[in-house]
Amino acid sequence: MQTIRVIGELNGLGSFLLPIMENNLNNPERWKGLKQIKGSLVATERDSSVSITIFFDNGNIQLQSGTIDKPSASLTSDFDTVAAYSCGELNPIVGVLKGKISVRGNLLKLLKMVKLVRSD
Repeated sequence: MQTIRVIGELNGLGSFLLPIMENNLNNPERWKGLKQIKGSLVATERDSSVSITIFFDNGNIQLQSGTIDKPSASLTSDFDTVAAYSCGELNPIVGVLKGKISVRGNLLKLLKMVKLVRSD
């Protein structure tokens, strides 16, 4: 069983997403795609400016509250959109096209990384 190393105390966004992330690590199909990623993802809830950073290092995944200066990719959205995406109700590309999700950085890497926080 793979684990996510939590650095420090998690904020509400991190606490919301951690169980989904842990469940995805136990899914062999999902894990196969995640274990080869190297980089970092910052996710920010737009209304409260609460952020988390997820670090990917070839199978080692760490999660912390807050942001870092130069993530590989970042996304920003309101909480309802984060919840809809995380529950599998919103396709990330549709979210971006409709302006519900703002993205920056390496988009190909972002699409791989966000699979960690999506349950479907």
